Amino acid sequence: MNRVDARRIVIVDDDDCVREGMEMTLEVAGYQIRSTRSGAEALRWLEDEPCDLLIVDFSMGEMDGPELYRHVHARWPTSAPRMLFVSGYGEIPRDENDPDVLAVPLLVKPFSLGDLLAAVTRALETPEPCRILIDSGTWTW
Repeated sequence: MNRVDARRIVIVDDDDCVREGMEMTLEVAGYQIRSTRSGAEALRWLEDEPCDLLIVDFSMGEMDGPELYRHVHARWPTSAPRMLFVSGYGEIPRDENDPDVLAVPLLVKPFSLGDLLAAVTRALETPEPCRILIDSGTWTW
């Protein structure tokens, strides 16, 4: 992938090791990356520079993935970037009932670098939003 044509990805995860690992992997693959542990900071960045994909930890302290999703879609209802959740849980918590949030693809931690690259490619290339669960390399629709 050419750096000029690179897709822009913002990573939001409060786990420094996971965030930095995703950042390094995706930069080597040719993506332009910004990463933060804060959903609020990601929103500030998006005000100035749009991205193609947000990779967001589903469960964080300050602002969790669903809350960030709602903020992004409220601010940019027709031009919101695609989103990919990552989570240490095997599924979305049962108390989450927003169908739009439930439609966001989920990559389950721990994941391999290959799983991350496959999930990013799939999220960027899938024409319609769909529910994808990736666990140990198995795609579930």
